[in-house]
Amino acid sequence: MVDDVREFQSNADWYLEKGVPYRRGYLLYGPPGTGKTSFIQAIAGELKLNICYLNIGNGRIDDDGLMRALNDAPPQSIILLEDVDGIFIQREAVNQDEEGHGGVSFSGLLNALDGVRS
Repeated sequence: MVDDVREFQSNADWYLEKGVPYRRGYLLYGPPGTGKTSFIQAIAGELKLNICYLNIGNGRIDDDGLMRALNDAPPQSIILLEDVDGIFIQREAVNQDEEGHGGVSFSGLLNALDGVRS
């Protein structure tokens, strides 16, 4: 994975030329306590990158807030979204008020991660 991140870092011009958002995402999965966060910390340390922890499971951030947070992240940073699976029941956000507002929707998460609107 370190080699993949290094290659990504060295190809920023390609993304700019093609008009593709300059982002790279990795999905780590597994039971709690298996070292996913520690693995990211090791990668960040090796590549001298910052880590930005973003908690989207507390209901205090909505789709627009997530998009802003990702767009405002400092350069040379890894944005770590932990336990993303815990905020959804099927494709619906868990933390919504009675009118369906609040929380991050499944489509809002996917749109924020693909970076097309950035």
